[in-house]
Amino acid sequence: MQTYVYYIAEKQPGAMEMQRFAHPIHVGLVSARDHEAAYTAVLEDLRPTFATEPQLLEVRFEAVTPPKAGTGVWRHGKPIDTDITFTEAD
Repeated sequence: MQTYVYYIAEKQPGAMEMQRFAHPIHVGLVSARDHEAAYTAVLEDLRPTFATEPQLLEVRFEAVTPPKAGTGVWRHGKPIDTDITFTEAD
């Protein structure tokens, strides 16, 4: 089981990565077996929120590991970027 910090940003064509995630619209934590399961969990959680007016979003996941001594700073790894796409069926 992995713990991920995730950041959701509005997808803005032409905007550089640092601009897109400089002001995310949501930040949260999710636990899952891998980043694909984490993506599915976040998508299912967001689906009711954007059901009436879907918008282009992208999400960045960062796997985090707890401190070695039990207290301290959680370490994070390389970001995993994913687009969130809602269709007419959603």
